[in-house]
Amino acid sequence: MSTTDQLLPAIDACQEIQADLCQAPVSPEKPCTEPSIAQPAGQTGGSLLLGMAEDGLPVLLDLYDPAPGPLLVAGDGGSGKTALLQSLAHLAGLQDPGDIQFGVVTPFPEEWIAFESLPHCLGVWPAYHPSARVFLGQLVNWAEALPGTRQAILLLFDGFDLLVGRDFELSHDLRRLLLYGPQHQVWPVVTVNPARLTRLQSWLDYFHTRLLGHVKNSHNSRLLTDEPKAALADLLPGAQFGLSQPGTWLKFMLPPLD
Repeated sequence: MSTTDQLLPAIDACQEIQADLCQAPVSPEKPCTEPSIAQPAGQTGGSLLLGMAEDGLPVLLDLYDPAPGPLLVAGDGGSGKTALLQSLAHLAGLQDPGDIQFGVVTPFPEEWIAFESLPHCLGVWPAYHPSARVFLGQLVNWAEALPGTRQAILLLFDGFDLLVGRDFELSHDLRRLLLYGPQHQVWPVVTVNPARLTRLQSWLDYFHTRLLGHVKNSHNSRLLTDEPKAALADLLPGAQFGLSQPGTWLKFMLPPLD
């Protein structure tokens, strides 16, 4: 697949949705397609930059095209999974104010402290706290109102493999977002460590688009992709990922953050 073929847009929300988003809690203590590889000119309105491909063209995700579905980000510890999510969070703010917003659910909220104050951040929720369930429930409700607007929301769920099976209500809402979120401009981006894939088998089928980082174990690599060109052990830890879909393998580097 050429980098000019496929991954790109999202934006303006209705006033009622904006009001709800502004009231979302920043923390428990602080309320508040197949991918299209897009235009080589760079990030355009509503498109989100994932990285730079080997041919020098940008890899962009179209937030108006639900075809890619939710994104699975997988790799060994140190492969750059959190860095990729933080890159998405940072770059989402380059759009017009309010076009793309993000919220974070993570077992390690201390890694996201610097992002809480960004104007397009809905909040950072500790995954074990009841507020994380409330946020996912809000996303399910908001998703009903977003189609037809220019608003898009990123759900950045970092370290999902550490939480599997712990909370039925959280899992129920997440499954709904994985099934229907991208159709309603709510995009789950979920990170996992392949070493814990044995507890994640029932979740893997939700993800047809996978952003795969360095994975040393060949068995774990085969669980994530059957693409023969995907030599995950050869990817540069912390900086390089591959876009994996059936019949597709495209390597890219994370963009530098200023």
